[in-house]
Amino acid sequence: MRASTEINIGVDNKQKNVISRAAELSGLTITQYVLGLVLPDAERRITEETRIRPTEMGCETFAESRDEPMRDLSELRALLNRKSRFRDSSF
Repeated sequence: MRASTEINIGVDNKQKNVISRAAELSGLTITQYVLGLVLPDAERRITEETRIRPTEMGCETFAESRDEPMRDLSELRALLNRKSRFRDSSF
């Protein structure tokens, strides 16, 4: 069983009646109805706010670096060409 906590919101009687009726028509409790509307919006807003948004200068810098000739990484090349320490890598 999950622990739960309460969020209290103040509404007038007319607002409560509208929400209650909409929940009833949806076959849901008021809590289920409100959470079904509020939670997806909250998750979307958090996702949008934490998404990485490249700046125009960042895009230009990326494009410039992409067009530069590749660097020779001799240590990486040696590592990739080294014989594996594992004789049989099949599982």
